[in-house]
Amino acid sequence: MGKSKSLGYQIHSALLEINLQDKEKRTDLFNKENDTHYKYVGKREFKRNGTSINYIFSKRSAENIAEKSKTFTKFLKETYNVKMVRDIKPEMCIAFLDSKKGCSTKTISAYKNALEKISIACEKKFHIQGFYTENVRTHKVADTYKTNSSRLYTNEQIEKICNFPSSRQAEIRTLIYSGIRVFELIGIQAKDVNLDKHIFETTIKDNKIDTYSTIKIIGKGGKVSYRPILPQYRAFFRELIKDKQPTEKVFNLPKNTKQTRLIMSNELRRITKELGLAESGKNHEFRKYHSQIAVEYYVSKGWEREKAEQYVIQRHLSHSAERQDLKKIYLYS
Repeated sequence: MGKSKSLGYQIHSALLEINLQDKEKRTDLFNKENDTHYKYVGKREFKRNGTSINYIFSKRSAENIAEKSKTFTKFLKETYNVKMVRDIKPEMCIAFLDSKKGCSTKTISAYKNALEKISIACEKKFHIQGFYTENVRTHKVADTYKTNSSRLYTNEQIEKICNFPSSRQAEIRTLIYSGIRVFELIGIQAKDVNLDKHIFETTIKDNKIDTYSTIKIIGKGGKVSYRPILPQYRAFFRELIKDKQPTEKVFNLPKNTKQTRLIMSNELRRITKELGLAESGKNHEFRKYHSQIAVEYYVSKGWEREKAEQYVIQRHLSHSAERQDLKKIYLYS
């Protein structure tokens, strides 16, 4: 009889079953579920079918769930000596969540999401009864607190962060001036920064951008987009690529996205601490700031606010125009 696999391996292999980052795997599954014959199905199309709760679509989600599954596995081994996924019970999940008391409600929610995905994955892989029950879903953990979703820094404070002497000042300014994600810094080459005037058509009726520069970005899933550069930031980007060869990388950052996020997060925490501000290593603050600055710019040029907001969500942040919920996150907080 072969040696049984460890609990960690069992959970890891189960999570692979529901990970649909691979486009061929995602398309095959979609066609089987819907009796269709598409050659390619994107994650948005798949989600519209109403089965997205059962799967993982992004690399970042997969990494976050994998990390939390390790914490969960360790807890099960040390507390209950669990060796097989079939032995995991809902009360163990509740005890695990209670062990996280004192965390933010957002953190608890992230752990619940991970438990739900692990449970779904184990059901599919091992044909067992799921352990993420309604009692686990609705369980209230003691001593949690709500995080503040509004902007952490004022415009003046972000300017101080932007101008603080740092070996990563160019990277920080790029994040602030473009609104891109941290990992998107990695692939930027000098030739990707287009400072020539050209027409950049929008999907918003009766509006056109005819003098704006753009920066080519390789985003989530390798998707290429061209993010507008506002006029007030052109001089910075011109200096950024000065004397660089067209195919030369603009920033000296690791190819590994996790390492790059860690580098930038640590530097931002150092800077905010030095400035006596609330310490944070999150680029999300800069994306909020950039979005709000961009909307006001377009409004000042005669755009209707609603159209300006839609354009910023779509072109500056590279999110679907259908994501109206993002206005509250980026523009109204």
